[in-house]
Amino acid sequence: MLPAGFYEEIINCNRCGRLLEWAGTRKGKRKGFLNEEYWGKPVPGFGDPDGSVLIVGLAPGAHGANRTGRPFTGDAAGVLLYSALYRAGFSNKNVSKDRFDGLELKDVFITNVVRCAPPEDKPDRNEMSACLNYLKKELESLKGIKVVLVLGQKAFDRIKIILKEKGMETGHLKFVHGAEYSFNDKFPLLKVSYHTSKRNYVRGIISDDKLDKIFVEIKSRLRE
Repeated sequence: MLPAGFYEEIINCNRCGRLLEWAGTRKGKRKGFLNEEYWGKPVPGFGDPDGSVLIVGLAPGAHGANRTGRPFTGDAAGVLLYSALYRAGFSNKNVSKDRFDGLELKDVFITNVVRCAPPEDKPDRNEMSACLNYLKKELESLKGIKVVLVLGQKAFDRIKIILKEKGMETGHLKFVHGAEYSFNDKFPLLKVSYHTSKRNYVRGIISDDKLDKIFVEIKSRLRE
């Protein structure tokens, strides 16, 4: 379980002024959401705190999680991810629209390296470092995690930093879709995937089939 007050600590974080200002001013920037209220602040993780799978993305989307207040919710990246989670039996619904849509995750917790939406989806190194302790705390506190699924190169690189800080060799870790790395009892099994961004989907870098295969493999590992 996560420590008491952890969600509030994230939501009230004010370490990165650039990100807070940008995230808080996205309302009115996209025609389809002109009349909606925006979350516009750091976004905490979401899911089953007793789950076996931790999914790690890079950061909230400007008009997705930054609008809805829940990771991968309300944008194209979430459509692909949550539909795959539903097909794999990890979710009670195949869509994720907002925080009040009744969606529940089973055995899965979703988080991001950076908790505020960054300009052009590009947090800088200092911002990623400032947020990394939140991810470390999740990894330490979510005791049931057996598999960490990392989405995208930048999130993968942050996981490598955490592993290195724990004294583990990381030179052999390469960002290759579908790759998996075992660390015995020192760290959960690490599974690698391309990010579910709309850009990757349109270009064919990620697809429903590719993501389904990832989750089939994860479920197989959980049964071992």
